[in-house]
Amino acid sequence: MTNASKRKFVEEDGVIYCDRRGCPGSTGLRCQRTGVPICMKCAVQTPVGYISKDAAKEQADKYYNIRVSSYVVAGVVAFVAMLGMTFMLSLFIGGFFGFIIAFLVGAPAGGLVSELVWRSIGSQRGRYTGRVVGGAMALATLLVFLFTFSIVVLLFGFVATSAAVSRFEIALRA
Repeated sequence: MTNASKRKFVEEDGVIYCDRRGCPGSTGLRCQRTGVPICMKCAVQTPVGYISKDAAKEQADKYYNIRVSSYVVAGVVAFVAMLGMTFMLSLFIGGFFGFIIAFLVGAPAGGLVSELVWRSIGSQRGRYTGRVVGGAMALATLLVFLFTFSIVVLLFGFVATSAAVSRFEIALRA
């Protein structure tokens, strides 16, 4: 029995209401898996019917197998790799052509960071891997920016971080 099916729901005048906070009211829908009353705001459509958000989260949890220590490894690898790349970029590139080069090199650099992270955590999947990698890369970019005050570093960091996070969040890396 799941957590969602153990919850209590409120009946007023024979009407069954969704038990989640901030829901608009009764629709008469029930979760296909657990039988818990749900409203349209809390319903997730599947090929076989509507299920609750809790049941959908439980189903998605089957695909995530990452350990907490792997999140730490992912953050450290992303931070160190981004720190090195932005520092090297700040030493060699400046001026107008620096913007163009930072823009063109940023996406492949972000792909390189995401590949390094993916291999360092042993191809584990995590719900928050993209956020950890993005935070570490943004922190490294800001650290280099504080020493150089170069807008090229910020542009490079933004493009590289966007590329790396998208590979984890949009699941381009299977």
